[in-house]
Amino acid sequence: MNSAEQHNASDDSEVPAEEFRAAAAYAADPSAPRNLNRQAGLEQLRQKALALPDSPGVYLMKDADERIIYVGKAKILPRRVSGYFQKNQPSARIGLMLSKVADFDFMVTATEKESLILENRLIKKHRPQFNVILRDDKTYPSLKLSLSEEYPRLEVVRRPARDGSIIFGPFPSAGAMRDTVRSALRLFPLRQCRRPDVKNVGRPCLNYQMGRCVGPCRPEMGPEEYARLTEQVRLFFQGRGHELLNGLHADMKAAAERYDFEEAARLRDRLNNIRKTLERQVVEQAGGRDLDVFGFHRQDGLLEGSILMVRAGAVSGCLPLESSAGGGEAESPEAALSLLSQYYGADNFVPDEILWPGELADDERETLEDWLGAMKGRSVKIFLPQRGDKVKLLDMARDNARAALEDRLSRIGHNRGVMVELKARLNLEKAPRRLECFDLAHLQGQNATAGLVVMEDCEWKKSDYRRFRIKSARGGDDYGGLREVVARRFSHEDWPRPDLLLLDGGRGQLHAAEAAFEDLGLDPPPLAAIAKIRQEGDIDRIFLPGRKNPADLKAGSAGLLLLARLRDEAHRYVGAYHRRLQSKTFLESPLLAAPGLGPAKRKRLLDHFGSLEKLAGASDQEVLAVIHLQADGLALLRQSLERWRPGGPGPGDEEPAEPDVAASYV
Repeated sequence: MNSAEQHNASDDSEVPAEEFRAAAAYAADPSAPRNLNRQAGLEQLRQKALALPDSPGVYLMKDADERIIYVGKAKILPRRVSGYFQKNQPSARIGLMLSKVADFDFMVTATEKESLILENRLIKKHRPQFNVILRDDKTYPSLKLSLSEEYPRLEVVRRPARDGSIIFGPFPSAGAMRDTVRSALRLFPLRQCRRPDVKNVGRPCLNYQMGRCVGPCRPEMGPEEYARLTEQVRLFFQGRGHELLNGLHADMKAAAERYDFEEAARLRDRLNNIRKTLERQVVEQAGGRDLDVFGFHRQDGLLEGSILMVRAGAVSGCLPLESSAGGGEAESPEAALSLLSQYYGADNFVPDEILWPGELADDERETLEDWLGAMKGRSVKIFLPQRGDKVKLLDMARDNARAALEDRLSRIGHNRGVMVELKARLNLEKAPRRLECFDLAHLQGQNATAGLVVMEDCEWKKSDYRRFRIKSARGGDDYGGLREVVARRFSHEDWPRPDLLLLDGGRGQLHAAEAAFEDLGLDPPPLAAIAKIRQEGDIDRIFLPGRKNPADLKAGSAGLLLLARLRDEAHRYVGAYHRRLQSKTFLESPLLAAPGLGPAKRKRLLDHFGSLEKLAGASDQEVLAVIHLQADGLALLRQSLERWRPGGPGPGDEEPAEPDVAASYV
């Protein structure tokens, strides 16, 4: 196979049809007269590629604007890179990529394993247009039993550090994982506090009083007894139920023999509860080892994968792997391998064995095994089983991938219908793919904030969420605040432009957004506002610029429901951010914000006046009669009290606003 054919591209839906046809013509006849200049440029790139060092490395294809559009790795750089610039190209997509390539850079690595690591890092950083991208490349949550602490505890982590702790997971569902943690802590009441010095407390916390913690902070609880409880947790999550039950039964018998009947009864109850829990579990045995079983399904030019997780011989879950590969790239084995490297490159748990649904070249398999083994700290095996239960696991993983892809195709068909409806009802030039929505929040003008949420192809794109502190607009001025944040958002020319910008409000919000674009001197994207009409029974209506009547979207229609979901998500997102800022404001004392006031002066003020309300109402002479302050210190104290006073200006009015930051998964 030509080396260029082994590389991958982005989704067909992202490529304009006319560009694709031009690229197809170029791939069929790259030496046509109209491409003479282009051919000369490709010949120069081929000569540059042949001059590369004969060593492993990574190459980065760039377009005329110096944007990285493809990242690849090579065992021998000249052989791999020069293969792109041959006369005959195997596919229209490779031709399309080459029609955009203006130059390339390269990085030499010592080994092929290092090139794999570097390639994965660069793909995740730059997300090039022509690479296969794992659409949901988040790290799934795991449970960590922190053995480095004298009294370990269970905690949820997404990027477990290699510090000797025991990791259970990953878990496909964060909600299911939290339910598991709650059940486990009822069975094994480990400590839940985060204090580093467990014994340095005056009395046990409320969790101990409620029976939810064994109380390692008590003097009578030693490390040895707590270590036995920790070992029981480890056996439970590793699926070694029989060993756990036998150990508990022996402890219960020993407690009864020494006449500690209360301890024996407590162990009996725990034994019965664990036995009931284990009886409800349905597991499939696979030799007692940790396995990840990959399955893939291709249909209609799309690629979908799934990972069947087997932990300690028990099937514990199935994770979806949704790929951006489309067209011919979906059929390429390299597209599936790219998903594997991106999944484990995101610091997900590495098992002892990986069942792969296809043969791998020896050097490629050895490179992957070395890379994964270095991350795990011991050897990892990748192989294709030929018979037995492991073949059945491969079939199960493939069936899950097929079901996931069929569901994805069904959603794609439905989503296209919704977007076509929005195009027709909102008079858009094209069916929208990227939708953005703004919402504002404040409490009597305090902590005025705004949130921006993004939806692409009817799915949330949380990496593009943004939140803003209102800087210039006065708290409570919704129109001024919206005008400000719209101008700030669209001043970023490198951010993708939406196909529809939705505003939570009515015609006033539309006018504010239009004024923001006038301030910037930019043509606005298609605008719409959503508001409930009380006279019509609180039905959502969509308002458009320049139109008096709402758009013709009937109540309950798919298009209106989608826009309402977008509005509700913006409301949830900005509300969570505003509540966090507001709680911080409520918990902060204005005396702490006033410079020049130490602990002793703060205590004298509160002891004398009795409350902050009385202090805020006191005169300067009354304050100076209690403590000594310079004139500037007294003025700063007054400013702090004024900001704190209910109905006064919010802290965000005078303090520097937070920088706009990308949202984490909420």
